[in-house]
Amino acid sequence: MKNFLSRRAALPKRCITFFIILFCTYNCLAQSVDYGKSYVNITKGVNGGTIEPGDTLEIRATFVVTSGTAKFCSFTDNVPTNTTYLPGTLRILTNEGVIYQQFTDAADGDAGTIAGGVVTINMGTGANAGTGGSVARTGKPSFYGNACIMVAAYRVVINAIAYGTRLFLGGGILSYTNSGGTVIPITFPADSAIIHPNYGICSNVVGANVVQSEFGGTFGSGNTKDRSASVTIPATYTFVPFSSSAGMPNDYYYGISNNTSGGTTVATGYTTSDAWPFPDNSSPSHRIFNSWDIIGDHTGAPTAAGNPPTDDLSGQSGGYMAVINSSYRTDITFVDTVKNLCPLTEYSYSAWFRNMCVKCGCDSNGTSWSSPGYHPQAPGDSTGVHPNLTFAVDGLDYYTTGGIPYSGLWVQKGLVYHTRAGQTSMIITIRNNAPGGGGNDWAIDDISVATCSPNASLVPNSVETVCSGTMDTVGFSISSTFHVYNAWQMQKSTDGGLTWASPGNDSSGLADHGTATLVFDPVSSQYAYTISRNYGLNLTDTSIQYRIILASDTSYLSGSSCSFTGQAVKIVRTPSCLVVLPVEFLSFTGVADSGYAQLHWTAVDETGYETYTVERSDDDVTFMPVGSLHAKSADGTEATYALTDTRPLGNLTYYRVGVARDHYRKYSQEILLGNAGIGFEIKQLSNPFSTSLPFVLTVPQSGRTTVRLLDMYGNRVRQENLSVARGINNMGLSGLGNLPAGVYALQVQYQNKEITRQVIKLTGGQGK
Repeated sequence: MKNFLSRRAALPKRCITFFIILFCTYNCLAQSVDYGKSYVNITKGVNGGTIEPGDTLEIRATFVVTSGTAKFCSFTDNVPTNTTYLPGTLRILTNEGVIYQQFTDAADGDAGTIAGGVVTINMGTGANAGTGGSVARTGKPSFYGNACIMVAAYRVVINAIAYGTRLFLGGGILSYTNSGGTVIPITFPADSAIIHPNYGICSNVVGANVVQSEFGGTFGSGNTKDRSASVTIPATYTFVPFSSSAGMPNDYYYGISNNTSGGTTVATGYTTSDAWPFPDNSSPSHRIFNSWDIIGDHTGAPTAAGNPPTDDLSGQSGGYMAVINSSYRTDITFVDTVKNLCPLTEYSYSAWFRNMCVKCGCDSNGTSWSSPGYHPQAPGDSTGVHPNLTFAVDGLDYYTTGGIPYSGLWVQKGLVYHTRAGQTSMIITIRNNAPGGGGNDWAIDDISVATCSPNASLVPNSVETVCSGTMDTVGFSISSTFHVYNAWQMQKSTDGGLTWASPGNDSSGLADHGTATLVFDPVSSQYAYTISRNYGLNLTDTSIQYRIILASDTSYLSGSSCSFTGQAVKIVRTPSCLVVLPVEFLSFTGVADSGYAQLHWTAVDETGYETYTVERSDDDVTFMPVGSLHAKSADGTEATYALTDTRPLGNLTYYRVGVARDHYRKYSQEILLGNAGIGFEIKQLSNPFSTSLPFVLTVPQSGRTTVRLLDMYGNRVRQENLSVARGINNMGLSGLGNLPAGVYALQVQYQNKEITRQVIKLTGGQGK
């Protein structure tokens, strides 16, 4: 695992401590060998991922001798069903995954053969096609001359083409003869994996983390450097405080800390600085094994560098993380049961990991990274064994992280899991795929299981003003990475979103709820559908909001924690239009003066009974009144008005003027003011569209703009040159009904800047 040879002369006590620990670990427990079976996904590399059709897996059986000599050592295995053996891949690897011995496939005298789907790899000195050899503690591949760690390996290609197919990657027998002459057969346990789409981690995770153990997966916080043991890390790993003088946590050990330096006091190596050299040859060393990072945890950190080490000696409190020093065998390092899940729901299971050591390598000769003659696994790589982990759900492997190289940063790894019908809990395990020794030291923090929600957007995506007593179309476009969220329910609010209720059937008798047919869109790689309903607007309603509830089953729509409320809310304002007010707005302008809005407007055709109300909004959705003025003129002539908003301007503030008489109202255009500069932006883009493509454009200064619509091949299908005024401009392209359905690009050019947005053209009169 670590660089012991580089410290032998400087700190003889350190080496003595190590050998005492090593002796007790493997002799007091009468343990002379260790072993494990695992695999790595070669195709997914360091990025990690699920197993998919065509992926190449390397099947690995690890055999470790820590005292004495094991004789007649051999590994046999059957090529897994639904895989094809990759010729020329029988070999012995070091624990770093470097080829130590390469064999041919034929029974031609070397120690590896494959015949009839049965792999045989004989191991050790003197091994050949007919018999296994001897593996001594001091043999090679060597871990500092104190243990021999070798990995028998071969590769297969996944030939199953259907997602959901199970792979049986366990089994196989490793046998050896002990010092008493007894043949010891070791049958590896079953290990099942599943061919699963490689979705990655959800980008739209919502809701609370349902992990309950270990303080919601964060491992908690405190003002003592080392925390107590974890119930989620198996007893095969021993909990210890961090100590550079004792060389802990060593292989087969783990710690939980908010500061990974080498002691609890300054005299024993405590520090809050990661600036010490590699190796840190001070006495005592501040770095575990002279080479580990000195860090804090990941929880709440602003960057992937994580939090700085906690200054516990000054009374600070900091978050904890678990740091695992992997065993020589490949084994389970974390087990947890996650409860309160929703059936038929997508969950994102993820955690943050960090490779703890940049200089921990030990090559097959047992030479340290810092010693002459060291052979790194790759040019310039002194890290040694890279952590490589498998995530399993209910005993079924779903995902491997790939090798996690040293970067000095935390990395997030995870997968998407779909719960079965009736499933409300799952057992999560994390297995170590790479043998320890010379690296494979890693931290874990912020374990999370959260729901992956579908997306719901308005069609069109804009606030509408519609005459009360008329009809309004309410539409939502639903999309999801997963083919599950087909149940839906519209809801309506007439009190500003305080309460919600069913709007009932629409004007055509169509229900406000149901199940939809999800259609896969190859352009967006999403399953999608659109819901549209036409509702009559009551004369008594002045403002209505609509939203949509989504679920994987209709039984979850009503009051269930397994439903999702779409974030998009349609707001419909419903002034009465039975009587048209004669007042016309000739202009509405404003300026920012010392942080306040000075507003001016001119109107004509007043009767003298109207009232003007200036309204303000900071989000272009919710408008609030800021002041009112009575109409001046009773003879229809022009009248000019001015009003100052007494509230300071925000960065961007929207204004409009409403004119009302009796119960009737109409509005001016909106203007945009602010303390910050007004940007060149497209807003309220109607996407998808059908016959027209409306949008709102904001510009910092008046001028000219060019609007283009391009097809998916870059061909221009429409272009218009238009004048724009500073602030808000209602714009759009019309007459698009004859365009073929498909994906287009909307380009808007203003001065020397250009904005491009992808838009989708629908058929059948959907959209606008």
